[in-house]
Amino acid sequence: MEYQNFITVVKEEVEKRTGENYKVRVNDIMKNNGVILNGLTVMGEHCNISPTIYLNGFYEAYESGVMTLGGVVDEVMETYERNKVAKSVDMNHFMTYENIRDKVIYKLVHAERNRVLLEDVPHIKVHDLAVVFQCLMAQEDMGNATVLIHNAHLKLWGIDEKKLYQAAIVNTPRLLPYEISAMKDVIRQLLELDEELPVEEGNIPMYVLSNRARIFGAACILYPDVLRNFADEIESDLYILPSSVHELILLPTSAGSDIAELTKMVQDINETQLGQEEVLSDSIYYYSRDEGKLLMLSEEKQM
Repeated sequence: MEYQNFITVVKEEVEKRTGENYKVRVNDIMKNNGVILNGLTVMGEHCNISPTIYLNGFYEAYESGVMTLGGVVDEVMETYERNKVAKSVDMNHFMTYENIRDKVIYKLVHAERNRVLLEDVPHIKVHDLAVVFQCLMAQEDMGNATVLIHNAHLKLWGIDEKKLYQAAIVNTPRLLPYEISAMKDVIRQLLELDEELPVEEGNIPMYVLSNRARIFGAACILYPDVLRNFADEIESDLYILPSSVHELILLPTSAGSDIAELTKMVQDINETQLGQEEVLSDSIYYYSRDEGKLLMLSEEKQM
């Protein structure tokens, strides 16, 4: 079955299961790095917000024989039921900046890969990256949802990106606290192992920096004093590898590493292990304790 036919059939089947009191739509959604995905939403009669269920991955599973068409529809419905919102959001709440100021947060994206998006959203450049802003909505009965802040919002609120950034600097670490974990502990958790993993002699110590939600946690690199405090704790400058938009790998430079090899490792991971929308950058970064600065490195730079 062709992809467009697949989308049409899934939408029609969901409409049959939800009934006439629900509106089912499929929209093109621009994700990180310019990736366009097809998102299905199911809107109830008394609700103006819905989880977006992306169909692209379901089509791949259907085409490969992992899922049947009926199984896809079942999974779409189960995903909707797990994440549906019980009530509407008052969109008038966003008309005034004071109402959302304490919920403004930031995330990091690659500037060049998101150049089309950046034309329409306030942002601040950091080396080859860009800080963009969201409003974080968090309610116990709704879960967490974010709204990307556009230039039109700034005009409505009468503020600029600097004021937005000042609020986000305070809010993001508070609402999305950071965590630094040893790589071996992260692997152990992923594998659901109870015992400690052995540390082989000669291995370079590696640490993972993210937020507790593990969603766009690479932004933790901008949290005040995070890099400085950790570098002081291990008494070393840091190499910083962007393993994805969700997390970063920290390496003490005192362990000794080849910049060209680190750069190649990041590029290989981006090309083979990540979805395009998960890639942050092919570059690696360096935190200097003496300068208290975050630098971007090239393969040619020697430390």
